[in-house]
Amino acid sequence: MNVAFDPWIPVVDLKGKPELISLEDVFIKGKKYADLAVRPHERVALMRLLICISHTALDGPKNYKEWQQVPKKLPEAASMYLEKWKGSFELFHKTKPWLQIAGLEPAKKDDPKAFTNIAKLDFALSNGSGTSLFEHYGYENDELKYSISQLILGLITINNFSTCGLIARPLWNDKATASSAKDAPCIASSMLHVFLAGENIFETICINVCDYEELSLFLNQNKKDSDWIGRPVWENMPKNDDISTTKTFLGRLVPLSRAILLFEDSSYMLYGEGLKFEIFPDYFQEFNTSVAVRKSKTKEERYLVGARIGMRPWRQLDSILQYNLMKSSPSHALNLKHLSGEAIDIWVGTLIRNPGKQNILDTVESRFHISKKLRTEQGCAIYADEVKNAYEVSRVLGKAAYIYRINQDSTNETGKGSGAVGVYWTSVENNLSLLMQYIEELGTDGSEEYQKKWQSMLWNKAREAYQVACGKETPRQMRAFAKGWQVLTGKKDEKIETKEEAHAVF
Repeated sequence: MNVAFDPWIPVVDLKGKPELISLEDVFIKGKKYADLAVRPHERVALMRLLICISHTALDGPKNYKEWQQVPKKLPEAASMYLEKWKGSFELFHKTKPWLQIAGLEPAKKDDPKAFTNIAKLDFALSNGSGTSLFEHYGYENDELKYSISQLILGLITINNFSTCGLIARPLWNDKATASSAKDAPCIASSMLHVFLAGENIFETICINVCDYEELSLFLNQNKKDSDWIGRPVWENMPKNDDISTTKTFLGRLVPLSRAILLFEDSSYMLYGEGLKFEIFPDYFQEFNTSVAVRKSKTKEERYLVGARIGMRPWRQLDSILQYNLMKSSPSHALNLKHLSGEAIDIWVGTLIRNPGKQNILDTVESRFHISKKLRTEQGCAIYADEVKNAYEVSRVLGKAAYIYRINQDSTNETGKGSGAVGVYWTSVENNLSLLMQYIEELGTDGSEEYQKKWQSMLWNKAREAYQVACGKETPRQMRAFAKGWQVLTGKKDEKIETKEEAHAVF
């Protein structure tokens, strides 16, 4: 199986038909395919691989002028590069398997415990510390079969997103790997990864490639020193004590954070810690992530903008974009500077991990249209202000639900009404277009009208969420409902619209 020339990448064509294509096809025929057909973490890993190949094949682009030529030069350059290194892309090569350690050996020969089930490569399966929806103990299931596509996707993804913790200790160059692994480069703080989205796969790759001048500034490097750029790991597989790869741009794009050796037609692999990658704040942020500032009375803290359970990315869009921080050295994803002055589409996604733990809790992804108005200091600032308004409504709703709950159970253990806030945020997200339209109307007579529509919608959805989550079937519930409703509306004599609600209050 040759990773460069055999099909394994899941895509959909311009008519929505699914297909598998090769790495070379992505660069040669990429305009024929609308998008990758993969899960969020796989998209991140794949995009980083494709961008790595693009940079290496082009030996650049070194500046903005060369960046403008990427769509013209990349197909031929990538094809020539992949052909040159074809031998290093063999998945099961005896002496140089792609992205694997050929000399990896079990610590004890003939010891079955020295081998790891290849299910480890799939974050969607249960692994002993968590379960998935449709299967149990997938990590221990020897009967699970994986396609080559799944195997390769798992290989690149685990190297980007594997979490810290205890791990097997195979021998790498006769030396046992560490018993406790470090985080891979892309998982810390459940960082949100951002990519510009083009009309097809090839365009998406081109607009996310960065020129070396802006990269050198972003990474605070000396433009005259090319060592920071590095080379892809498959060109010269490192030794177990080699840290030079972990400090280069290309070396981090396709990291070797886990020492892996796959076996053809086998459900097991050798799996241990690979190279140790420093992460933010000890190292620069990844080029497609954003760093925001959290201020308190005594200090200012920089942190990666990351995902959290129950919080969709739109609620952090201003922190991701940071167009409202033009005067204070923003640290938004570098590729967000591309196509300056134009409306863009962006994809945002990641894996959500249990902080400080090994288990993965969920995946998240969203796609946004970022208009010209939103890509301004004023537009982004207004977006941030209106999200704060949404949070304020959420706070009042939460208080109302709490009042409802404790008026039925003073111990506050039943959780009644606690789902109101979740219902509210889902409803608000479904009406996000009102906020986007408000920003589009800035400077026109329609601006105030859309602002009122957005803010009115927030309170309407809060009321609806309260009614959905807070039952009123018994007299006790009716009294509790009325007290919470007074908190939500801010009026003790608030008239309730439906006959059912009037009965509940009175």
